Amino acid sequence: MCGIILTVKKSLSVSALFVIFLAELAGIIGIIYLRHCLDFQSTLFNSVIGQVFEVESDVEQIQSLLYKYEYNMTSVLTSSKATQSETLEELSKTELEIRDQLLVHGEILKNLEAGSEKEVLFRSVNDDLLKYLNFNVVLLSMKDSESPEAIAEFTTSYIFPLMTNVNSSIHRLSKLTKSYIEKSKADTALYSKKSQLISFIGFIIIIISIFTSIIYSYRVLKDLEEKNKFFKSKSESSEMRISEIQYNTIMGIADLVESRSGETGQHVKRTSHLVNKILMQAKKKGMWADVLTESFIDCVTRAAPMHDLGKIIIPDAILNKPGKLTPEEFEIMKTHAAAGGKIVHDIIGGIEDKKYVDIASDIANYHHEKWNGKGYPTGKKGEEIPLCARIMAVADVFDALIAERCYKKPMSYEDAFALIEREAGEHFDPDVVELFLELKDEIFAER
Repeated sequence: MCGIILTVKKSLSVSALFVIFLAELAGIIGIIYLRHCLDFQSTLFNSVIGQVFEVESDVEQIQSLLYKYEYNMTSVLTSSKATQSETLEELSKTELEIRDQLLVHGEILKNLEAGSEKEVLFRSVNDDLLKYLNFNVVLLSMKDSESPEAIAEFTTSYIFPLMTNVNSSIHRLSKLTKSYIEKSKADTALYSKKSQLISFIGFIIIIISIFTSIIYSYRVLKDLEEKNKFFKSKSESSEMRISEIQYNTIMGIADLVESRSGETGQHVKRTSHLVNKILMQAKKKGMWADVLTESFIDCVTRAAPMHDLGKIIIPDAILNKPGKLTPEEFEIMKTHAAAGGKIVHDIIGGIEDKKYVDIASDIANYHHEKWNGKGYPTGKKGEEIPLCARIMAVADVFDALIAERCYKKPMSYEDAFALIEREAGEHFDPDVVELFLELKDEIFAER
């Protein structure tokens, strides 16, 4: 009997030791696994961050040089021969910098997997930028030998499409970067759940193992949380930078159009500012509450500078005529509204969300429509005219009245406000005019 008891005790001891060994082994395996998760996440984190910084650094450098180049190009096209030598020198310098950056781009391409989405996008940016630079060389040669109409057609047919392609490739690069981030976040979430499971099993098996697992789990989860926060802030920062680059590009195009009629680009900035003030006043009073969301106000404010893009197709002889336009000339001038709506779709249709594109197109198309239906290009009246265009109409006319143009002297602020007030219910939406007049003191103070 005693022998049996001793045998049982010995068997239980061996079994207990075996279970304890398995528990300890499970705990060690859990610890090793969790440590592997931590190391894996560190490797994944460093890899993704390297890709993010490589793409962002290269794209930001290219876009910065491109914007500088477009600014110099605009200056050359709008300056006289006597004053353009210095600008030409600066333009050539910037072009060389872009070509040098494209050589760096080429080195990056060598390290990318052939045929991958990233490699295709980088190569697309390279090819389109080279074409863009070469076509601009042709455009410069046309400045003194070709008609404004030919220059405008060349710009619309070749320069704008290439610019659109470059911006589209940059936008896709940004989306590709964010997809890397989202994939990493999904992987970290998966490993986080597995780590929690191992910790739970360790607790069931042995107290010592669970304490050790908790320590490592806490470290892993804390590390993953910090990295997820970093990815989120980096993603938001990237979106803001891309958005700013796109907005600066749009402003550059708008400035180029304005410079053809002797403007310096201040008109588009002033009208955008006035549009924003009217929108904020309407929101403050609770008007059009179902429409005036923060997103709508932002879209309209950013789209306002594109209201006269269609003037790119108008001949200089009409655009800069010092006297009154003939009926035939005015009919040609009126075509800029519909043309502007089409150009907006051509330039940003593939790189911006549909809501923003539709608002920008409505502003360009309909800001010359009148409340009484006697405007152009379609003769819309009343609330048939989109709200964004009704607001743009007041801001555009007011700024045109107080500005000096080749065909008129500036009107006083008092007379301009009086004219806007008289046209309420005829040319302009009465509600928009009421809002505008409420801002009179603020506008006077800013002049």
